[in-house]
Formats: sequence, C-alpha cells, structure tokens
Amino acid sequence: MMKELTQENYYEDREYLSNSQFKKFMKCQAKALAIQDGEWTETQDEMPLLIGNYVHSFFESEEAHQKFLDDNRDKLISKAGKTKGQLKKDFLIGDSMIDALKDDEAFNKLYHGQPSDRVEKEMIVYGEIEGVPFKGKLDTVNLTKNYFADLKTMKSIHSIEWSQDLKMKVPASVNNILGFGYHGQMAVYRELLKQMTGEEFRPIIVAVSKEDVPDKELIRIDEVWLEEGLDFIKENIKEVWGVINYEIKPKACGCCDYCRSQKKLGHITTLNDLISEGI
Repeated sequence: MMKELTQENYYEDREYLSNSQFKKFMKCQAKALAIQDGEWTETQDEMPLLIGNYVHSFFESEEAHQKFLDDNRDKLISKAGKTKGQLKKDFLIGDSMIDALKDDEAFNKLYHGQPSDRVEKEMIVYGEIEGVPFKGKLDTVNLTKNYFADLKTMKSIHSIEWSQDLKMKVPASVNNILGFGYHGQMAVYRELLKQMTGEEFRPIIVAVSKEDVPDKELIRIDEVWLEEGLDFIKENIKEVWGVINYEIKPKACGCCDYCRSQKKLGHITTLNDLISEGI
C-alpha cells in the first residue's frame, strides 16, 4: 500500500521520487548521491528559486504569500547602499510579474477558475511511473474542467536563442521548457492525476518573464512533446531509483563541480576528443 502524502509530510518524504530529484540525478548521479548522503553541499544562486516562490505564493493565497514574506524577510530587503532597507531589485521585478498577471482576466479565469468550479491549489499527486513511486505538487488544478496549470517564471519568452538540442534558433521559452524538462514534468503530473482520478487532464503552462516589463503567455505543450518527455523519464527512472537506493553504482558526469573535485589525472586526451564533446 502506498504511503499517503499530505502538505505536512510532502517535503520530508523520501519514499517517493520527485521531478526535481530525478533531474538532479540525470545531470550527475555521483553528485546527486553525494548531496543525498551529506558528502557534498550544492552551491548555487538561490535568487531564481526565491523569485519563483515569491510570485507563486502570491497566487496561491494571501496566507501563503505572507508566510513566504515572514520566512524570507532577510533575503528580500537590501542591507547596504542607496537601496538599504528597500525591497531588492529582483523582488521589484517579482512585483512587476505579479502586476502583469493579477488583473489579467484570462489568467484569473484559468488559474482561479469560475466561482462554480472546484479548484485546488498546491494539489499533491502521487502514484507510480514504471513501478517507481513518484510524487508532485501542482500549482492549480481545475477538477471541474479537467485541466491543471503550472506557473513558470522565465528570463524571457520570445527573445530568440540558440537551442543546442534542436540545433536551431528558438524563442527563449522553448529553451526553458525543454531545457528544464517541463514537458516531461507536465506529462508525469498528467499521468499521476489520471491514476488518482481515472480522468484525463490538460496541462497548461502560465509563462511570465523576468524582464523589466514582463511578458506573459499561456502555453499548451503539444502531445508529441508530452510523449517525448514522459518517454525520457520512463527510460531512465528505474536506473535513477536504483542509484538512489544504492542498488546501482552511480555514474559520474566528469564535468560538474563535484566531479572536478574528485578528478585524478590519468590518460591523455586528444584535441579531437575535446571537439567531440561539443557535438
């Protein structure tokens, strides 16, 4: 029998795999396992996550946003310079993102639903993918109209960038969705919702940019990309779960900060070997 997940035990739970955990092990199994075992500390800029949670909590509820402000007040306020005592610029942009959405009629109808709709915020979903217990949290689920939406903050939506995966120039939102594996995440959440309710749900991404004047879009991921994202997770999930449970020896990517810290010089590489790494 599967363990029931609640808002109280969700983040402490270690019996289910999460999408963020899966992505970390896909980047480097050795590093992710070292972090899991307390042998390595991740060093990364926490600001993008903080801004994302700042915006997310506002649209979850007044109580959730106030709790975020109370828990992170020291990180929100500038402590030096001309802006000492004021909200940091990153969060002023966060306010701009909130302003871009909060009075948008289409956004409010989608995210909050109609008065007669049954809508659940931060809904926990769980089940199995290829026999592996998997969990997730959905920003908003409309159980009446059978869709769910995930709010994604992005550097830009329409500025053109090079996609290493597609070998072509694409809008920045494409790189964001495919690069962060959001198509797989949405596909898994749809599958877990189906397992829990027996019904099909449509996934929608609400994208808002971190530009001084934020852009916004409602994005539907085409079925072909949902299938590709889910297939990728299915193909790798058993190996990842095996590494997490110490049943499979972790692979090292050889390039991350953890792998560099463990590196010992041995064989001599060639220029062609280095060139092939970028292909």
